[in-house]
Amino acid sequence: MKKILFRLATILQILFIIIAYLIQTYSVKKMGVMRFVVYINNTWKDLYPIDEILHIAVSILVISTIIILIVFKMIKKGSGLGKEAVSMVVFQIIITLVSTIFTIGFSTEDYRSYYFISFILAIVTLIQNIKIIVYLRNLA
Repeated sequence: MKKILFRLATILQILFIIIAYLIQTYSVKKMGVMRFVVYINNTWKDLYPIDEILHIAVSILVISTIIILIVFKMIKKGSGLGKEAVSMVVFQIIITLVSTIFTIGFSTEDYRSYYFISFILAIVTLIQNIKIIVYLRNLA
């Protein structure tokens, strides 16, 4: 059952990454999508402090990744973790790094779909956090 849920979570992560790519591609190529994205960007800017929310979310994801790395190191010293655990942590580091660089390094002027992509990358990182926490919890 655990493997099925891990595979479903991985498929969900892949789908989110594909959706982010498609949103970016179509927001450049299709005028209707671009208008919708610009409308949503302006609406969100007016209603919420989006930049602060994004930076807080990235900070939380980075802190959770650091905590997971510390716990992973402590568990790894005590027992031999498999390649699956190492690959999950490596992917966690990569996706957190990409999410952080994208959120801090770019803006809506660079990418019209900036808010969508930042949100999707945060979701993918959060799913990976949950997968690792469940995996490490089952080892304890």
